[in-house]
Amino acid sequence: MNSQTIAILFATLLVVAATLIPTYIISKRSATSEDDWAVADRSLPIYVVIGTQFASAMGGGILVGHLGNAYLNGVAILIYGFLTALPFFFILIPAKWLRQNNFSTVPEILRFFSNNNKLVGIVAAVMTIFVPFGWITSQITAFGSIYATITGLDYTMLCIIFVIVSLLFVMPAGLKTVAWTDFIFACFMIFMCIVCIVEVTNMGGGWSNIKANMDPAMLSMSGSINKLGAGTALLWVFSVLPGGVTNQIYFQRVCAIKEEKQIAKSLAISAFLAFLAFVWAVYMGMSISTLNPNLDQNSATGWFMAQLPTPVLAGFAALVFATMMSTVSSGAQSVVVNITRDIIGVLKPNVSSERMLFLSRALSLVTMAVATVMCLVFTDTLTWLVATYAFSAATLACPIYVGYLYRNKKFITTPGLIASMIGGCVGCAVAMVMETTINYAAIGIVVSFVALMVVSALTKPKKAE
Repeated sequence: MNSQTIAILFATLLVVAATLIPTYIISKRSATSEDDWAVADRSLPIYVVIGTQFASAMGGGILVGHLGNAYLNGVAILIYGFLTALPFFFILIPAKWLRQNNFSTVPEILRFFSNNNKLVGIVAAVMTIFVPFGWITSQITAFGSIYATITGLDYTMLCIIFVIVSLLFVMPAGLKTVAWTDFIFACFMIFMCIVCIVEVTNMGGGWSNIKANMDPAMLSMSGSINKLGAGTALLWVFSVLPGGVTNQIYFQRVCAIKEEKQIAKSLAISAFLAFLAFVWAVYMGMSISTLNPNLDQNSATGWFMAQLPTPVLAGFAALVFATMMSTVSSGAQSVVVNITRDIIGVLKPNVSSERMLFLSRALSLVTMAVATVMCLVFTDTLTWLVATYAFSAATLACPIYVGYLYRNKKFITTPGLIASMIGGCVGCAVAMVMETTINYAAIGIVVSFVALMVVSALTKPKKAE
């Protein structure tokens, strides 16, 4: 093991210790309850909510995938960033209503619209689980690949260690510990992103020199879209945006904030920071393209890391760990709360809070074990990760938002909600198999909307004469 690997491992362990110790202290201030696990006892201050929203949204994809896309295509990647930030404003529409009704999960919302129908809740829970579970597997795989490359350590061993450490962030108190660790991670992420900008700017001889050596098409939105492909940008609209507006992880943070009046501010700042992360990725990618224009886009981050002095490299590696760990821990907590509250809790409503807390911790182990096996068997998770976004959006977007808009008009019916979810899922699947020109998520959403409105109209109770 060389000195560079030792430095990387030391920096990573330092980040783990510096994050775990204060969050464990916070979680021990009061007895852990099942509400702590699900919504942090609805006690999170605004700065923690903003930090955990930002950390969860950033993920390892920005450090590697989107930086590489910017390296190849330029400023058009900001379209993806805009579509990532926009869901926070969609969630703002029902946000105060969500907090006032003390919801904690997406299925709870749909059960409310269906007079607590069990089938609606369970189907919604299964479809809600898809996206965070996809996040877990993709981040474990990405971490193992990156750390294996920069340290020379075994991929399988790295994945297993990463999963074990992630459980340390989830097990004490669920969302309460996840949110506080995310906040600390977010502070570290922002610091290291600034360091990286300074490093790459110095390597390129300053921004004016970087700009002079850059392909002009990469700096122009129209030229960059031509390089990227208008079809790709259009596909982003139908996958990123719908997937974001139904992402339970974002909803949970709204429901966990302490002061209702701070909801709008927290979502607006979270959206700004999420977009700013893509601005960082674009600047880094485009700058690296002037330093070495002959790389494969997926190698841009790795090449940049290889040019860094050892202390900065160790810090960047810890940044990779922090971004991926925050996403994994948030995903695991979200999956478990769906299983306990929306499946077990619906089928067996009399389970005690203490028993539910025990089940939450046990299911965290099971969830991470299943995710680890999948990562070791299927190392390419990107394709089905995109599919999970599509199916989740097609199944849940219309029931959530149309249901909210009609919540006081008694138009949306339980059969309508069931038809909407089934129709969205089937429409999405058929379009994917047929490889339709229009994105299959968009077709699923249209079918879901039509089914919701038509079946609700047909099954709406008639007014008494």
